[in-house]
Amino acid sequence: MSGSVDIERHFCRLETDGVVAVVTLNRPERRNALHPAAHHELDTVFDTLANREGLRCIILTGEGDAFCSGYDLRDNLETGVMEIAASGFGGLTGRTDYPLPIVAAVNGVCIGGGFEMALACDIVIAADTARFALPEAKVGWSPLAGGLQRLPRIVGEKQALAMVLTGRAVDAAEGYRLGFVSEVTPAASLMETARRWAGEIAVCAPLAIRCNREVLRASLDMPLADALDIANFPIALTVMESEDGTEGKRAFTEKRAPVWKGR
Repeated sequence: MSGSVDIERHFCRLETDGVVAVVTLNRPERRNALHPAAHHELDTVFDTLANREGLRCIILTGEGDAFCSGYDLRDNLETGVMEIAASGFGGLTGRTDYPLPIVAAVNGVCIGGGFEMALACDIVIAADTARFALPEAKVGWSPLAGGLQRLPRIVGEKQALAMVLTGRAVDAAEGYRLGFVSEVTPAASLMETARRWAGEIAVCAPLAIRCNREVLRASLDMPLADALDIANFPIALTVMESEDGTEGKRAFTEKRAPVWKGR
């Protein structure tokens, strides 16, 4: 997929290629650290993509040698303004029911709010040069935009505490071992790998993908018996009775690619 730029903003780029969109944080001179204007711009971008018909997946990455180095502390010291969007850091971390799957393509430094953005994505693909950390305690802050909430759900309490109490950085290989990285790839192959993952998502039925994401996440906080009762998940019944469900069976028996309608 080659991609074409359809929105050129001040602090990010948005490219679409068929059913996949790529959002690139674009403040390389600040290692893609985000200041208030960038947060609000990204909030608008994610809102725009959520309503874009036919889109199946988003890839989030950074320009230059960093994915995102967190909040722009220099801007905060210069302006005295500390502000993020209502939807969270980078317009993303506060969203718990975003309708589209997001693949993070972590190309380098991924710390603080940047790591929290990656944790808010569904899948994290990391270049072998990537490094992850929640160093807020070293500057008198706390990672409250998802670091303290999402990381222990993924890696467990003790491993999360080992990171947030020390602020230590882990490389991509350790991130994979801990479980928050889905695949490690050479830096030169990062976007190719991320696009492969996005493509594998995009060929699946969009309604089924939505169901899988919603039920999986809701089940984490439920007793097992409740999680196994599909009556607790209206979307599960919708999927099983959908046109796409019928089309999938028909396409399988006819040995052809399915044509999804999202209903």
